[in-house]
Amino acid sequence: MMARDGYERGMHRLRFILPPPNLLVTFEAAGRLMSFTRAAEELNVTRVAVSQQIKALETYLGVLLFHRENRSLSFTHVGKRYHDEIVASLERAVRATADIVGKPDSNILVVTATTGFATYWLMPRIGTFRHQYPEIDLRFVVSDRYLDIAEESIDIAIRYGAPPTMDVNYEYLQQEIIAPTCSIDFIAPGRTLRPEDLETLPLIHLDGPYDQQTRWQNWFEIHGRKDFRLKGGITVNTYTNLVQAVLDGQGFALIGTPLMEAFLASGKLIQPVLAEPIKRRSFYLATPATRRPTLAGEAFISWIREAFKLSV
Repeated sequence: MMARDGYERGMHRLRFILPPPNLLVTFEAAGRLMSFTRAAEELNVTRVAVSQQIKALETYLGVLLFHRENRSLSFTHVGKRYHDEIVASLERAVRATADIVGKPDSNILVVTATTGFATYWLMPRIGTFRHQYPEIDLRFVVSDRYLDIAEESIDIAIRYGAPPTMDVNYEYLQQEIIAPTCSIDFIAPGRTLRPEDLETLPLIHLDGPYDQQTRWQNWFEIHGRKDFRLKGGITVNTYTNLVQAVLDGQGFALIGTPLMEAFLASGKLIQPVLAEPIKRRSFYLATPATRRPTLAGEAFISWIREAFKLSV
């Protein structure tokens, strides 16, 4: 209760502590542009008005914020520190306002993911989210090309590979782990295999823009079969076709969790080979760094965190 009272007293005193907001806006522009003239042009006022407002702010604070030299401007030590804090505060105010004004329909949520993730992880589970939040309008952008989520007005992206770093906030979800996988009907129930046993069985190959860890040749070399020569089999160039071929009983493929989690849990797919699985890259949840998630976005993020936590 005492902490709350202190907070309320502090907020009540804001108008006695803070300088007039227009002075702070002018200070931000002048410090960012390092020019009273350019700040005046941006704010659509005269240079004299900018100079007077900066002077008024310095008087209010009792410190010098800028060194004014011949045709140049530079921060004082105090001025630079104060400018950094004011910029951070104004940016938070802008984001908070944009969340309300810029997106009036906050129940619309745009989510992007790869074809594999959308098909085998997201869509089988999305019913639980819809049940919890029937008022949220979900719009999916399924693409194996990594879209610019800021330019494409995407709220949430599920990324695979290296952590995204440019203009996004991200968090780790789960690492992919692959192993030789086949349909439950492909081999005798309860049978276990050694790596060398696969040399005589049908294999399904994944071609196209995928790394070496998805190749059977790489898997055999890792498991001590460097002299093995791959025989004929089925080759596909999309992940969804790879999975479908396995489900149809066409042979073994190198796939696994988290995308195949539902099939493995139900027993439709099995991993009967006694060999260490391969740890691949990870899945990440990404959001634009330039704006905070809406209420709908926060609900989706909480849901997907919980879903991955339960699946680990």
